[in-house]
Amino acid sequence: MKLTTAVGLKSEIFVPNTPPAVWSPLTKPLAECRVAFATAGGIHKKTQKPFNLSGDSTYRIIESDTPSDELMVSHGGFDNSDINKDVNAMFPIDRLHELEADGFIGSVAPQLFGFMGGGGNVKNFKEKVGPEIADLLKKEHVDVCIITGGCGTCHRSATIVERAIEAKGISTCIIAALPPIARQQGAPRITAPHVPIGSNAGEPNNIKMQTSILKDTLHFVEDAESFGSLKVLPYEYRHNV
Repeated sequence: MKLTTAVGLKSEIFVPNTPPAVWSPLTKPLAECRVAFATAGGIHKKTQKPFNLSGDSTYRIIESDTPSDELMVSHGGFDNSDINKDVNAMFPIDRLHELEADGFIGSVAPQLFGFMGGGGNVKNFKEKVGPEIADLLKKEHVDVCIITGGCGTCHRSATIVERAIEAKGISTCIIAALPPIARQQGAPRITAPHVPIGSNAGEPNNIKMQTSILKDTLHFVEDAESFGSLKVLPYEYRHNV
């Protein structure tokens, strides 16, 4: 029996294609893990070249001993005001070091990464940026990499890079302000606090919230059982506009 009623007829309903699964389960306790962080939110050192706000497919290496007040944002796709108040709202470098000091994680990776995912070349992220970052993390014996995105296309670019890292055997999770985009793009693991884009890792200067989001995300890397798992986190912050 033929199910086609009209040759060439196409549905008006868009059905996205999710990429094939990539999955690297965590095989050691968090207290023994080396943890890295990457963001598509346009974070870089103040001494580095800013990202091209109209579209950029490059990345910046941020040494993990860089003081947070030496970091800045170059991104034209979302409100940067929260990051300007506290870069940890998108790139929680201080919270990572605190988790290391508390013994919650084994160590912070020597190199962390920033890129500007809005308007970038998808092919370049898939074939160059993602694989290069993944190779650098693998050489540093990273066990876990947490990722954030900024705008909608940032979440796409962040997920592309996340998948490349996961494919190298490193467990990943994206902290998503726009989880449907991350899921459709094939993110292995997703946590979703109730936050605006630009503050994926929590309200600026709210150390308790930022720490809780990061801890819960790391625990989810341990606990998630299958590709595409999503956990809504019980933290809410609304940006005052």
